[in-house]
Parts: sequence; C-alpha cells; structure tokens
Amino acid sequence: MYSIGLRYCGGCNPQIDRTRVVRRLQEGLRTMGMAVDITTDRERKVDLLLLVNGCMHACLEQSYLKEGGTTRFISVKGEMVDSRYVREDRIPDFLIKVIADLIDPPSP
Repeated sequence: MYSIGLRYCGGCNPQIDRTRVVRRLQEGLRTMGMAVDITTDRERKVDLLLLVNGCMHACLEQSYLKEGGTTRFISVKGEMVDSRYVREDRIPDFLIKVIADLIDPPSP
C-alpha cells in the first residue's frame, strides 16, 4: 500500500479550504480504488508527503526544506500545486493524477 504523510500549515492566511481539498482527494482516491493510506502520524515512514499550505507563502515547504527532509513531496500552496496554477475545485483531481502517476508511472 502506498502511504502519504499529510501535513497542514497553521492556517493563518488560508486562500483555499484545505480540509475540503483533502476530503475530496481522499474520496476520489477511494472511488478510484487506489490503495493509498493517508496519515498524519509524523513517526510513520511514508512514500510521499502532501504539504497543504493555505497560501502562496508555503510555510510548510520552507520548513521541510530547511530541516533537510528527504521524502518526496507535493506542495499545495493556495491555488498552486508545486509550481502550477490549479483552481481550488480542481486541486483534488490534479493531485489524484499526480499520485496515480507516482504509483504506476505511465509507459514511455
């Protein structure tokens, strides 16, 4: 089973509904039958981190990089996913595609 560590920022300047985005992501993964375990347990080893920042400041990403984290991560930064603009209502579907490609990379 593929495991994803979920981290939320402090929510001081949310430009998106972080909880709704994650809830829709979980529902979408379940609907697609993808074997993915999402956890907030910081002690568990995970395959991927999902950093859910409410705004472009991306405090979680900055902290993670400063700490020298080595686990691959995806950073939601308001209506940005990594460096791409994604409307809030499309973020869950975008993340599902990225996660699916990580689990089962497309053939060349």
